[in-house]
Amino acid sequence: MNLLESMTAGAADMASHRGRAIITMIGIVLGVASVVTVLALMGGGQKQTEAFFDEMGGLRELRITNTRTDRVFMTAAERASERLTYRDAQAIRNECPSVATVDPEIVRFLTVTYGDKTYGMKFLGTTRDYPFADDMPVARGRFITDKDCENYANVVMMGPTYQEDLFGGEEAIGKTIVVEGIPFEVVGLMTKKEFYFRGGGGQSDRNVLEWFNRSHYIPITTMVKRFTVGDRLDGLEIAAKSVDLVPKLKEEARTVLLRRHGVLDFTIESKSEEIQQQAQQEAFFNIIFWATAFVSLFVGGVVIANILLASITERIREIGVRKAIGASGRDVFVQFLVEALVVTSAGGALGLAVGFGMTAAVDRFLEMPTAMTPSIPVIAFATSVAVGIVFGLFPAVRAARLDPVEALRYE
Repeated sequence: MNLLESMTAGAADMASHRGRAIITMIGIVLGVASVVTVLALMGGGQKQTEAFFDEMGGLRELRITNTRTDRVFMTAAERASERLTYRDAQAIRNECPSVATVDPEIVRFLTVTYGDKTYGMKFLGTTRDYPFADDMPVARGRFITDKDCENYANVVMMGPTYQEDLFGGEEAIGKTIVVEGIPFEVVGLMTKKEFYFRGGGGQSDRNVLEWFNRSHYIPITTMVKRFTVGDRLDGLEIAAKSVDLVPKLKEEARTVLLRRHGVLDFTIESKSEEIQQQAQQEAFFNIIFWATAFVSLFVGGVVIANILLASITERIREIGVRKAIGASGRDVFVQFLVEALVVTSAGGALGLAVGFGMTAAVDRFLEMPTAMTPSIPVIAFATSVAVGIVFGLFPAVRAARLDPVEALRYE
């Protein structure tokens, strides 16, 4: 008997015992469906995280923050440091070859009056790079320019949320609002920024980027001159010219700031590092998902091994007859291994269909993000075939090693 005949015999035997094959298949179906759903959930979570960071400026961006100043033990140099300032931002712009945008921010909550309406609103003092650093394009009008910063201009770019509150149906651009008693001309309106996390425990209806829309933007020099004492920053974000230059820019910015401050009183974090931290936080849940899928596949594999071993007991005389008429141990081994592979392959195919259905149900009814990529069905199906090989080996080896004389005597 050649290899093809052995494979044909194995497939035919499974076809003649459909009930046994179906029972054997159930564990594989559930296991493969679990693998598909787990991979889709993991991919969806990663895709959602990447989309969020893209909305926040992308992987080219670095965030520079002050270290804590409330520590008990601090050196004299640390106490004397001015921390991050607008002058630091200008130095980075001028001295770092890899930098593309520099976004310094000073935040204040100020009283705004227009006509008979008065509100407390959030203002950011910043520069022309802000829309590019945080991927927030202008809807109408213009943003702050270098000339505005040079002239300490009283101009404001408004976020969209409060436009209706202040102006109703009026055109906002060109109007004058009063900020802490000082008139400011509205020169532009920002595009509404939106992002909704799915599967966030009821947060799918909350726009996590609404704070962008509730902010107004003025030249940073005007903020320093009118509303602050000094130019200490509340935030500083910089972006590299390309993703490949992020590590180089991080080192350049660190060198500039360390030279200016004299102490390491700041931290520099990249978006890619934040994504890695996010992935580490989600790792526990991914382990649970994988454990569930592995247990299902393991149970399916054990069922395959047990049923094949029981099948060997039922077919000892048949095996003895086959060996007596010339079948080799390899022929018997291939037949039983093929039976395992047929079951797991069929179970894998059905498991893919069930997995696609489960993924669609999770996405629709549980509102959890999923992402189905071409690699997912390949990985899931390959896993089912691997289970068939691993758990089919022992029964196949046992059948191949049966002594034909003893097998023919078996009652």
